Amino acid sequence: MTFYSLILTTLTFGALFSVLTLSLNLQYARGGMINFGIVAYFAVGAYAYAVFTQEPPSGLDQYAFGFGAPWYIGLLAAGAASLIFALVTGWPTLRLRGEYLALTTFAFAEVLHSFLLNERRIGNGSVGLSNVERPDPTQIGLNDTLAYAMAAVVLMLVTAFFFHRLLKSPFGRAVDAIHDDETAAQAIGKHGARIRLQVFIISAIPIGFAGALYAMVTTLVAPALFTAEITFFVWIALALGGEKTIIGAILGTLALVFFQEAVGFIPFESVRAAQIAASVEEVITGILFILVLRLQPWEKLSRRTKA
Repeated sequence: MTFYSLILTTLTFGALFSVLTLSLNLQYARGGMINFGIVAYFAVGAYAYAVFTQEPPSGLDQYAFGFGAPWYIGLLAAGAASLIFALVTGWPTLRLRGEYLALTTFAFAEVLHSFLLNERRIGNGSVGLSNVERPDPTQIGLNDTLAYAMAAVVLMLVTAFFFHRLLKSPFGRAVDAIHDDETAAQAIGKHGARIRLQVFIISAIPIGFAGALYAMVTTLVAPALFTAEITFFVWIALALGGEKTIIGAILGTLALVFFQEAVGFIPFESVRAAQIAASVEEVITGILFILVLRLQPWEKLSRRTKA
Protein backbone atom coordinates (compact mmCIF):
# COMPACT_ATOMS: atom_id res chain seq x y z
CA MET A 1 0.00 0.00 0.00
CA THR A 2 1.33 3.42 -0.95
CA PHE A 3 0.79 6.62 1.05
CA TYR A 4 -1.58 7.83 -1.70
CA SER A 5 -3.77 4.74 -1.37
CA LEU A 6 -3.66 5.10 2.44
CA ILE A 7 -5.09 8.62 2.14
CA LEU A 8 -7.77 7.52 -0.36
CA THR A 9 -8.79 4.57 1.84
CA THR A 10 -8.96 6.85 4.88
CA LEU A 11 -11.08 9.36 2.98
CA THR A 12 -13.42 6.67 1.62
CA PHE A 13 -14.13 4.75 4.81
CA GLY A 14 -13.59 7.76 7.09
CA ALA A 15 -16.21 9.75 5.19
CA LEU A 16 -18.65 6.82 5.12
CA PHE A 17 -18.37 6.19 8.86
CA SER A 18 -18.48 9.96 9.48
CA VAL A 19 -22.04 9.87 8.15
CA LEU A 20 -22.90 7.37 10.91
CA THR A 21 -21.11 9.51 13.52
CA LEU A 22 -22.92 12.65 12.37
CA SER A 23 -26.26 10.84 12.63
CA LEU A 24 -25.37 9.50 16.07
CA ASN A 25 -24.31 13.01 17.09
CA LEU A 26 -27.75 14.28 16.06
CA GLN A 27 -29.56 11.49 17.89
CA TYR A 28 -27.50 11.44 21.10
CA ALA A 29 -25.90 14.84 21.64
CA ARG A 30 -28.90 16.84 20.42
CA GLY A 31 -31.85 14.46 20.69
CA GLY A 32 -30.76 12.70 23.90
CA MET A 33 -31.27 9.21 22.41
CA ILE A 34 -28.73 6.47 23.14
CA ASN A 35 -28.72 4.29 20.03
CA PHE A 36 -26.60 1.15 20.40
CA GLY A 37 -27.95 -0.37 17.20
CA ILE A 38 -26.83 2.13 14.59
CA VAL A 39 -25.12 -0.61 12.57
CA ALA A 40 -28.57 -2.08 11.79
CA TYR A 41 -29.60 0.96 9.70
CA PHE A 42 -26.25 0.79 7.90
CA ALA A 43 -26.83 -2.91 7.13
CA VAL A 44 -30.40 -2.29 5.95
CA GLY A 45 -29.14 0.31 3.45
CA ALA A 46 -26.41 -1.98 2.15
CA TYR A 47 -28.69 -5.01 1.81
CA ALA A 48 -31.49 -2.97 0.19
CA TYR A 49 -29.04 -1.68 -2.41
CA ALA A 50 -27.70 -5.19 -3.10
CA VAL A 51 -31.14 -6.80 -3.35
CA PHE A 52 -32.49 -4.14 -5.72
CA THR A 53 -29.45 -4.19 -8.02
CA GLN A 54 -28.75 -7.95 -7.88
CA GLU A 55 -29.70 -10.03 -10.89
CA PRO A 56 -32.68 -12.40 -10.33
CA PRO A 57 -31.65 -15.78 -8.84
CA SER A 58 -30.73 -18.59 -11.20
CA GLY A 59 -29.23 -22.07 -10.95
CA LEU A 60 -27.92 -22.81 -7.47
CA ASP A 61 -28.51 -19.30 -6.07
CA GLN A 62 -30.18 -19.51 -2.67
CA TYR A 63 -31.46 -15.94 -2.43
CA ALA A 64 -35.04 -15.37 -3.57
CA PHE A 65 -35.05 -11.71 -4.58
CA GLY A 66 -33.00 -9.81 -7.14
CA PHE A 67 -34.58 -7.03 -9.16
CA GLY A 68 -31.71 -6.14 -11.49
CA ALA A 69 -32.40 -2.40 -11.09
CA PRO A 70 -29.83 0.29 -12.01
CA TRP A 71 -27.55 1.59 -9.25
CA TYR A 72 -29.43 4.87 -8.69
CA ILE A 73 -32.67 2.98 -8.02
CA GLY A 74 -30.75 0.83 -5.53
CA LEU A 75 -29.38 3.98 -3.88
CA LEU A 76 -32.87 5.44 -3.45
CA ALA A 77 -34.13 2.08 -2.18
CA ALA A 78 -31.35 2.06 0.43
CA GLY A 79 -32.40 5.44 1.83
CA ALA A 80 -36.08 4.44 1.79
CA ALA A 81 -35.40 1.08 3.46
CA SER A 82 -33.38 2.70 6.24
CA LEU A 83 -36.16 5.27 6.75
CA ILE A 84 -38.82 2.52 7.01
CA PHE A 85 -36.65 0.49 9.38
CA ALA A 86 -36.15 3.57 11.59
CA LEU A 87 -39.92 4.14 11.62
CA VAL A 88 -40.64 0.51 12.53
CA THR A 89 -38.00 0.34 15.28
CA GLY A 90 -38.33 3.91 16.53
CA TRP A 91 -42.08 4.06 17.02
CA PRO A 92 -42.25 1.39 19.79
CA THR A 93 -38.92 2.25 21.43
CA LEU A 94 -38.55 6.03 21.62
CA ARG A 95 -40.81 6.35 24.64
CA LEU A 96 -38.00 4.58 26.47
CA ARG A 97 -35.08 6.61 27.76
CA GLY A 98 -31.50 6.10 28.85
CA GLU A 99 -30.21 2.57 29.25
CA TYR A 100 -33.60 1.04 28.36
CA LEU A 101 -33.49 2.63 24.91
CA ALA A 102 -29.82 1.64 24.51
CA LEU A 103 -30.58 -2.01 25.29
CA THR A 104 -33.65 -2.07 23.04
CA THR A 105 -31.83 -0.63 20.01
CA PHE A 106 -28.93 -3.02 20.61
CA ALA A 107 -31.43 -5.91 20.70
CA PHE A 108 -33.00 -4.78 17.41
CA ALA A 109 -29.56 -4.76 15.77
CA GLU A 110 -28.76 -8.24 17.08
CA VAL A 111 -32.13 -9.58 15.88
CA LEU A 112 -31.47 -8.18 12.41
CA HIS A 113 -27.97 -9.66 12.39
CA SER A 114 -29.30 -13.08 13.37
CA PHE A 115 -32.05 -12.81 10.74
CA LEU A 116 -29.57 -11.99 7.97
CA LEU A 117 -27.28 -14.78 9.15
CA ASN A 118 -29.95 -17.48 9.08
CA GLU A 119 -32.39 -16.33 6.38
CA ARG A 120 -30.88 -17.32 3.04
CA ARG A 121 -33.77 -16.03 0.88
CA ILE A 122 -32.99 -12.36 1.61
CA GLY A 123 -29.21 -12.05 1.73
CA ASN A 124 -27.90 -15.56 1.03
CA GLY A 125 -27.24 -16.28 4.73
CA SER A 126 -23.70 -16.16 6.12
CA VAL A 127 -22.23 -16.21 2.58
CA GLY A 128 -23.88 -12.90 1.71
CA LEU A 129 -24.25 -11.32 -1.71
CA SER A 130 -21.04 -10.83 -3.69
CA ASN A 131 -20.19 -8.97 -6.89
CA VAL A 132 -22.63 -6.25 -5.97
CA GLU A 133 -23.53 -4.05 -8.93
CA ARG A 134 -21.98 -0.58 -8.97
CA PRO A 135 -21.40 2.22 -11.48
CA ASP A 136 -18.11 2.13 -13.34
CA PRO A 137 -16.44 5.59 -13.06
CA THR A 138 -13.79 4.65 -15.64
CA GLN A 139 -16.45 4.97 -18.35
CA ILE A 140 -16.41 8.74 -17.83
CA GLY A 141 -12.65 8.89 -17.41
CA LEU A 142 -12.43 8.86 -13.60
CA ASN A 143 -10.14 6.68 -11.55
CA ASP A 144 -12.18 4.01 -9.77
CA THR A 145 -10.74 4.45 -6.26
CA LEU A 146 -10.60 8.24 -6.45
CA ALA A 147 -14.20 8.45 -7.70
CA TYR A 148 -15.58 6.43 -4.76
CA ALA A 149 -13.50 8.45 -2.28
CA MET A 150 -14.97 11.64 -3.77
CA ALA A 151 -18.49 10.19 -3.63
CA ALA A 152 -18.05 9.31 0.05
CA VAL A 153 -16.70 12.78 0.87
CA VAL A 154 -19.59 14.43 -1.00
CA LEU A 155 -22.13 12.33 0.94
CA MET A 156 -20.40 13.30 4.21
CA LEU A 157 -20.36 17.02 3.37
CA VAL A 158 -24.00 17.03 2.22
CA THR A 159 -25.04 15.24 5.43
CA ALA A 160 -23.04 17.67 7.58
CA PHE A 161 -24.50 20.70 5.77
CA PHE A 162 -28.07 19.37 6.02
CA PHE A 163 -27.75 18.58 9.74
CA HIS A 164 -26.15 21.99 10.36
CA ARG A 165 -29.06 23.78 8.66
CA LEU A 166 -31.57 21.55 10.43
CA LEU A 167 -30.17 22.36 13.87
CA LYS A 168 -30.18 26.10 13.12
CA SER A 169 -33.87 25.95 12.13
CA PRO A 170 -36.88 26.23 14.49
CA PHE A 171 -37.03 22.42 14.44
CA GLY A 172 -33.45 22.28 15.74
CA ARG A 173 -34.29 24.68 18.55
CA ALA A 174 -37.27 22.48 19.47
CA VAL A 175 -34.94 19.46 19.60
CA ASP A 176 -32.59 21.33 21.93
CA ALA A 177 -35.48 22.51 24.10
CA ILE A 178 -36.74 18.95 24.56
CA HIS A 179 -33.22 17.73 25.30
CA ASP A 180 -32.63 20.44 27.93
CA ASP A 181 -36.03 20.40 29.65
CA GLU A 182 -38.76 18.20 28.15
CA THR A 183 -41.38 19.23 30.70
CA ALA A 184 -40.95 22.92 29.89
CA ALA A 185 -40.96 22.15 26.14
CA GLN A 186 -44.20 20.18 26.47
CA ALA A 187 -45.73 23.11 28.36
CA ILE A 188 -45.32 25.27 25.23
CA GLY A 189 -46.78 22.60 22.95
CA LYS A 190 -43.72 20.56 21.84
CA HIS A 191 -44.40 16.83 21.64
CA GLY A 192 -41.21 15.10 22.84
CA ALA A 193 -41.82 11.56 21.54
CA ARG A 194 -42.93 12.80 18.12
CA ILE A 195 -39.90 15.06 17.66
CA ARG A 196 -37.52 12.31 18.80
CA LEU A 197 -39.08 9.96 16.22
CA GLN A 198 -38.63 12.60 13.52
CA VAL A 199 -34.96 13.02 14.49
CA PHE A 200 -34.54 9.25 14.46
CA ILE A 201 -36.01 8.92 10.96
CA ILE A 202 -34.20 11.95 9.49
CA SER A 203 -30.83 10.72 10.76
CA ALA A 204 -31.42 7.19 9.42
CA ILE A 205 -31.74 8.25 5.76
CA PRO A 206 -28.08 9.27 5.18
CA ILE A 207 -27.01 6.10 7.02
CA GLY A 208 -28.93 4.11 4.38
CA PHE A 209 -27.12 6.00 1.59
CA ALA A 210 -23.80 5.32 3.35
CA GLY A 211 -24.69 1.62 3.51
CA ALA A 212 -25.38 1.58 -0.25
CA LEU A 213 -22.07 3.30 -1.01
CA TYR A 214 -20.28 0.90 1.32
CA ALA A 215 -21.77 -2.01 -0.68
CA MET A 216 -20.56 -0.39 -3.92
CA VAL A 217 -17.02 0.06 -2.55
CA THR A 218 -16.67 -3.44 -1.10
CA THR A 219 -18.92 -5.16 -3.73
CA LEU A 220 -20.02 -7.46 -0.91
CA VAL A 221 -22.73 -7.50 1.74
CA ALA A 222 -22.55 -10.19 4.43
CA PRO A 223 -23.55 -10.39 8.12
CA ALA A 224 -19.88 -10.50 9.15
CA LEU A 225 -19.45 -6.94 7.84
CA PHE A 226 -22.23 -5.51 10.00
CA THR A 227 -21.50 -6.48 13.58
CA ALA A 228 -21.77 -4.55 16.86
CA GLU A 229 -18.11 -3.62 16.39
CA ILE A 230 -19.22 -0.88 13.95
CA THR A 231 -21.60 0.56 16.54
CA PHE A 232 -18.83 0.72 19.14
CA PHE A 233 -16.44 2.19 16.56
CA VAL A 234 -18.87 5.03 15.85
CA TRP A 235 -19.41 5.70 19.56
CA ILE A 236 -15.63 5.86 20.11
CA ALA A 237 -15.27 8.24 17.14
CA LEU A 238 -17.97 10.49 18.59
CA ALA A 239 -16.27 10.51 22.00
CA LEU A 240 -12.90 11.28 20.40
CA GLY A 241 -14.26 14.13 18.29
CA GLY A 242 -16.49 15.61 20.97
CA GLU A 243 -20.25 15.78 21.29
CA LYS A 244 -22.48 18.52 19.86
CA THR A 245 -19.94 19.45 17.20
CA ILE A 246 -20.28 18.48 13.54
CA ILE A 247 -16.64 19.11 12.67
CA GLY A 248 -15.56 17.14 15.75
CA ALA A 249 -17.63 14.13 14.70
CA ILE A 250 -15.96 14.18 11.28
CA LEU A 251 -12.42 14.70 12.58
CA GLY A 252 -12.82 12.03 15.27
CA THR A 253 -13.93 9.46 12.70
CA LEU A 254 -11.26 10.36 10.15
CA ALA A 255 -8.54 10.20 12.83
CA LEU A 256 -9.70 6.81 14.04
CA VAL A 257 -9.92 5.35 10.51
CA PHE A 258 -6.50 6.82 9.63
CA PHE A 259 -4.98 5.26 12.75
CA GLN A 260 -6.41 1.82 11.89
CA GLU A 261 -5.41 2.03 8.24
CA ALA A 262 -1.91 3.28 9.16
CA VAL A 263 -1.34 0.10 11.19
CA GLY A 264 -2.06 -1.89 8.03
CA PHE A 265 0.33 0.41 6.15
CA ILE A 266 3.27 -1.00 8.15
CA PRO A 267 4.89 -3.94 6.30
CA PHE A 268 4.84 -7.01 8.57
CA GLU A 269 7.24 -9.87 7.88
CA SER A 270 5.09 -12.62 9.38
CA VAL A 271 1.46 -13.43 10.11
CA ARG A 272 2.24 -13.47 13.83
CA ALA A 273 3.58 -9.90 13.68
CA ALA A 274 0.41 -8.75 11.91
CA GLN A 275 -1.72 -10.44 14.58
CA ILE A 276 0.22 -8.71 17.35
CA ALA A 277 -0.11 -5.36 15.57
CA ALA A 278 -3.89 -5.84 15.25
CA SER A 279 -4.12 -6.57 18.99
CA VAL A 280 -1.97 -3.55 19.85
CA GLU A 281 -4.22 -1.40 17.65
CA GLU A 282 -7.30 -2.47 19.63
CA VAL A 283 -5.53 -1.89 22.94
CA ILE A 284 -4.40 1.60 21.95
CA THR A 285 -7.89 2.45 20.68
CA GLY A 286 -9.35 1.32 24.00
CA ILE A 287 -6.80 3.35 25.98
CA LEU A 288 -7.56 6.45 23.88
CA PHE A 289 -11.26 5.99 24.57
CA ILE A 290 -10.67 5.66 28.32
CA LEU A 291 -8.41 8.74 28.37
CA VAL A 292 -10.97 10.87 26.50
CA LEU A 293 -13.75 9.79 28.85
CA ARG A 294 -11.55 10.34 31.91
CA LEU A 295 -10.00 13.68 30.93
CA GLN A 296 -12.97 15.07 28.93
CA PRO A 297 -10.77 17.48 26.89
CA TRP A 298 -13.67 18.80 24.81
CA GLU A 299 -15.72 19.78 27.85
CA LYS A 300 -12.71 21.62 29.30
CA LEU A 301 -12.04 23.34 25.98
CA SER A 302 -15.70 24.37 25.71
CA ARG A 303 -15.68 25.86 29.24
CA ARG A 304 -12.45 27.78 28.53
CA THR A 305 -13.93 29.15 25.29
CA LYS A 306 -17.04 30.38 27.11
CA ALA A 307 -14.92 31.88 29.87
